[in-house]
Order: sequence, then structure tokens, then C-alpha cells
Amino acid sequence: MIVLVVGGAKSGKSMFAQNLSKSLNESLKNPINGQLDGEIEREVGKLYYVATMNPYDLEDLKRIENHLREREGYGFNTIEETLNMSKVSSLIKEEDTVLIDSITSLVTNYMFRGKEFYKDVSDDILSGILEIINNSKNVVIVSDYLFSDSIQYDCYTENFRKEIGVVNRKLAKIADTVVECSYGNIIYHKGKVI
Repeated sequence: MIVLVVGGAKSGKSMFAQNLSKSLNESLKNPINGQLDGEIEREVGKLYYVATMNPYDLEDLKRIENHLREREGYGFNTIEETLNMSKVSSLIKEEDTVLIDSITSLVTNYMFRGKEFYKDVSDDILSGILEIINNSKNVVIVSDYLFSDSIQYDCYTENFRKEIGVVNRKLAKIADTVVECSYGNIIYHKGKVI
């Protein structure tokens, strides 16, 4: 199952995605071939959290600390990878559940590498994420919704928003479920989850 979770800052999207990822992973424990009483159970894959944030300041470090605390006890295996989703893909197996948090950080990391500005990054990001999707049972992807204001930004910020929009649209198209988190409310725009 592919799930895209979008929302604004502090909307609850990461917590929702963590709970959903754990539930999806645990649902793989169901007996196969109609067997009862757990006679034959599927092997449950690992639960991965792909942390994509590259901390640029103290606020980012605090956010990372909060996310680490929030996921304690969930059983996540954390992979910290700020760019190379192909590397992540090589670490996972088909029965695994992968949570990628977040597209916004990936776009930032790709656009602002070193002292250069890279304008068109969506294809590179999607290529790596598609590898993960093709290699694992469940993928939950977190992204920000940055399009509800009418402010006109500088060309860099507008390009940043555009690239997030391109990635979000393409992921929404292939996702089984698209969920928006807004002020703690969960809105399903496509599909449902277990």
C-alpha cells in the first residue's frame, strides 16, 4: 500500500504517519491461506523510518529530537538519509514497511546542495522514492502542504513550492490513499486505510 500524508506545519501528519505505518506493518501478521489460530503466519517485515531532514540550525535539531522522542516504542529502524533514496531502497525487503519523512526536506536537500541552487529536482526525488515503492510492501510518505496562502514569494521560494507540488501530484497519482492532516483532523482525498 502506498499512502501520501500531507499537511501544514504541526498538523499531526508525522504522528498520523507513524501510527499508520505501525498498523500497516502489524497487519502483515495475518495468517495466510485462510489458516486459523496462527498455524501459518506471514513473516512480518521490518518497520523503517527514513529521516530526511538535514539540520541547518538549532530549531531543526530540536525538531529532530522531538521526532525521535515521538517514535520511541514504535519499533522503527531509523535510516538517516538526506538525499540518496536508492541507498535506502537497497536496505529494505519486500515485506518491509517504510515511512519517509519528508518530501519537503528532500526537496530542500536537493535544491540547496553545497553553494549551488538546483532548480529542477522533482525527477531525481521521484526516481529514488519509486525504487523504495517497488521494493517494499507498504510505503507511507509525509509531505507539507504549502499552497494555502496568496503571498507572492521570491523566485527561489516559488520554485521550491513548485517542485514540492510536482512531487506531491505525482505521488498522489500513484498512491492508494491520500490523506490530509489539518488541525488534527484527518481528511481522505483518495482511498482509505485499514
